[in-house]
Amino acid sequence: MRKFIAFLVAATAVIALVPAGASAKTGTLTGLYNQRYCEIFAVSQPNPPMFSVDIYNTVGLNDCPVDEWRAVDYAEVKSQTGSLVAVPNGPRRWLLDTIANGEAGDPLTLSGLDVRHVAVLEVPSLSPAPYTEMYIARTTTWVFNKGRKFHFLISPQGRRYALQAYTTNVDKTLRARNIGRIGSNPKMELPDGWTYKTVKLRKQLRLKSPGMTTILRDGLGGTYQRFTWPKYYTKKIKQHRRHPRP
Repeated sequence: MRKFIAFLVAATAVIALVPAGASAKTGTLTGLYNQRYCEIFAVSQPNPPMFSVDIYNTVGLNDCPVDEWRAVDYAEVKSQTGSLVAVPNGPRRWLLDTIANGEAGDPLTLSGLDVRHVAVLEVPSLSPAPYTEMYIARTTTWVFNKGRKFHFLISPQGRRYALQAYTTNVDKTLRARNIGRIGSNPKMELPDGWTYKTVKLRKQLRLKSPGMTTILRDGLGGTYQRFTWPKYYTKKIKQHRRHPRP
């Protein structure tokens, strides 16, 4: 169970605002860059060895107030949700600007913290290592604004993964302003052949998840989504020809 909880704590933020059933409501959240949020997992095991995880987060409701977060009683949450165990995850901070077309349940309160149910996830009991691909159903669109610094990993096979959220749980010094330097951080544990890059976006970047999405985490607990550059983004900008003066 300890390994499983470690997996949960490292693998979140990739599942925020995914469909949570017929009662889920669709919406768009803006102004998320560097916004603090937290999550609570309520774990059950209806089909051993697979675990079912109900995921609740504070996104769009509050910034996970410090006192309220510290005061959460996970035994109480376990009782409220009827789960085998309840565990915390966070705080985390977004590195994107907008979540479009996200789905989530109605607000509720778990041990004094206002959250929404955002997903039910089934995962194996073993904890995958960092940089291991995982899969999740999601129909959201991550939006990164023009001029934003965009951070991503490239695997030896040329696959790209966009960094969407970070945490200071592993390295207390991490901030949005220095996240571009984590490639050289020893705790990153970047495997041989992998590279970490940062670019400044020349226009708005929209990364869609129209169904099953590939995700992974790094050695610092940051979470990523696999992506390809959209055609509109790689298209060359037309240059207007200047006519010579007579």
